[in-house]
Amino acid sequence: MRLTRLLLLTSTLSLLLAAAAQAAPVGLLKQYKIPTANSRPGAITNGSDGNRWFTQGSEFLPSGQLARITPAGTVTEFPGVCDFCITTDIAQGPGNIVYWTSNEPFIGRITTAGTLLSQIPMPNSSANSSAFAVDSARGLIWLADFNNDVIWRYDIAAGTFTSPISTPDPTDVAVAADGDVYFGENFNPGNIGHYDAQTNTTTRTAIPSGGVANQLTIASDGDVWFTERFSSAVGRLDPATNTVSEIPLPGTGPMGITPAAGGAVWFTQETKGNVARIDDGGLSTYIEGKAVKGSDPFGVVVDADGDPWYTESAANKIAELQLK
Repeated sequence: MRLTRLLLLTSTLSLLLAAAAQAAPVGLLKQYKIPTANSRPGAITNGSDGNRWFTQGSEFLPSGQLARITPAGTVTEFPGVCDFCITTDIAQGPGNIVYWTSNEPFIGRITTAGTLLSQIPMPNSSANSSAFAVDSARGLIWLADFNNDVIWRYDIAAGTFTSPISTPDPTDVAVAADGDVYFGENFNPGNIGHYDAQTNTTTRTAIPSGGVANQLTIASDGDVWFTERFSSAVGRLDPATNTVSEIPLPGTGPMGITPAAGGAVWFTQETKGNVARIDDGGLSTYIEGKAVKGSDPFGVVVDADGDPWYTESAANKIAELQLK
């Protein structure tokens, strides 16, 4: 009898844990088709114009391309932003200028009105960045340059580059409200780096599992969250204690990540084909949207209503998860 009760208790606990990790999808999923076939939408950002701007990273396009989508789902494409490049990352900057990067050594710029501005050359011909972050409050752009094992700082007003952070194979970079910079290192084991902008010093915290942080974001409460695509986990660095915790999510392939209200974050699940939200409560507060098999979600942002928008790279669509 005791063995039977123990087996029943174990089975019930397993079911509860499974239910927490596989909750019923929430919200209404809307998908918007992109006019250019196989454009491989990737990174996405909220524009100051109220639209979402995103990269189109297909190597089969005749030229580099960007696009924007309105809240109603109308897509406008901007081909020819560069001759042969593949656009990689995008972020809203000050002055209604959207900045973007590619596999070429420059920072691109386009206004929210759609006017293409002159390119900003990187410091040397081998420098490029597939991931960057804009600190609009201080007029700075931080760029992870994996070719040169450095993170560049570009001063928008002065038009100058400096390289205060040396790091092996940086994967992504995020800027906190106080101006401090956090970044991922593709090292063995993987690390989360912290650059103190006040003291000009850098410290590192190892990711316990040895995984690699693919993308990072700063939550509204100041915690640093990151995705581990190949380890299928989401991690969190507590800046107050400099400790890292990880939440395994097998079979999900988390990739893009962005802050939400109340210290939560939304992230794309590339393998599973949807987005999910999580906070310090872990699996007890984990929710996710409807999965679309084979859609390969990548970048994600949250709009003013709290709804996540994300790119579906393989499906060639932009998805919106309407929560209300």
